[in-house]
Amino acid sequence: MKKIINNLKYIKLIDIFSFFIFILMVIPALIYKIYLKIINKKIWLICEDGHTARDNGYHLFKYIRVNHKEDNVYYVIDKKSNDYKKVKKYGNIINYASLKHWLYYMACDKNISSQKCGNPNPAVFYVVHIWFRLYNNRIFLQHGITKDDSKWLYYPNTKFKLFICGAKKEYDYVKNHFGYPSENIAYLGFPRFDNLYNNKVDAKQILIMPTWRNWLGRDTNSLVKNEEFIKTKYYKKWNSLLNNETLIKYVEKNNINIVFLPHINMRHYLKDFNSSSKNIKIADYTTDIQKLLKSSALLVTDYSSVYMDFAYMSKPIIYYQFDSTEYRKKQLQEGYFKYSKDAFGKVIKDEEDLVNRIIGYIKMDYKIETMYQNRIDKFFELKDQNNCRRIYEYLGKSYEK
Repeated sequence: MKKIINNLKYIKLIDIFSFFIFILMVIPALIYKIYLKIINKKIWLICEDGHTARDNGYHLFKYIRVNHKEDNVYYVIDKKSNDYKKVKKYGNIINYASLKHWLYYMACDKNISSQKCGNPNPAVFYVVHIWFRLYNNRIFLQHGITKDDSKWLYYPNTKFKLFICGAKKEYDYVKNHFGYPSENIAYLGFPRFDNLYNNKVDAKQILIMPTWRNWLGRDTNSLVKNEEFIKTKYYKKWNSLLNNETLIKYVEKNNINIVFLPHINMRHYLKDFNSSSKNIKIADYTTDIQKLLKSSALLVTDYSSVYMDFAYMSKPIIYYQFDSTEYRKKQLQEGYFKYSKDAFGKVIKDEEDLVNRIIGYIKMDYKIETMYQNRIDKFFELKDQNNCRRIYEYLGKSYEK
């Protein structure tokens, strides 16, 4: 009851309205589902967050539409999205949160998403999926490799029919700690990994991508105001780095460009960040993150799982973890991935050390150390361009319920 009361502060007017839409769609969806069964037609619905087509959902959808056009697979995205044109050319598009989305979501054979929700309304379907266990044919592609003790992904909190993993150690950890039945979890790789080959790396581009902080950036009524945000350690540390005189002097002299793009959950504060250098760009969220990851020569992050994609491409990573104690206490507890022995790059807490490390990588042409490369090779047991194919075949043949 305490958890329910606490979650009430996240309820919006659209959630209440969507509850009535759900009630109205129950009968039409049931009739349509029966009809689909009679004509032996199976529909797969693929979605990310409803507004993007650049993650695991998009890459799986693209694979199926290119290689298996006979399949009834649909992609759900807001037609006003910047990514709409990108995915429209493959056909079978459904407008996010439209009545057709509701109908297909409640009648389809499989709901496939890179996000925990991927449905017409997260609040409504949380109750429907978790409390009543209805319409629960969800396949979770994930947005990033799970490495921490992410309790929100425990089976009692998701009831996923299938949880797809991108690494063997991740698979073992989720299987042994998250409470999923053995048939509800599989190590198949990530669809987007198929696109991480044959990259043209820009030796003049460095990417800085810190993750979010749930005590600052969740979109709720209790969101920290901008005037308070600039007083936080998170803002002060990252903005200080963007204005570090030594770093700016070196990148400007050597014509190096730095792109800064924090997690999208920090979007409310993006305008607060700044730099005195023309070589340091504050990117926006229309930016294709995978393209940035593929083209950049070096990644600086803190705890963001984007470093998994970067490591998959065998490129150098630096971890800037100035608030590890607070982060572990307030957000995510450490899981199987121990930075002290598993990190794919050096963990740094001091800005001066970080700047020296960045400059050091530039001077040695971004060569990754053997110790970190060995860790990467051991971590990714499956490393090929067959991730989409494996998932497609698993869902079509092995996964029958």
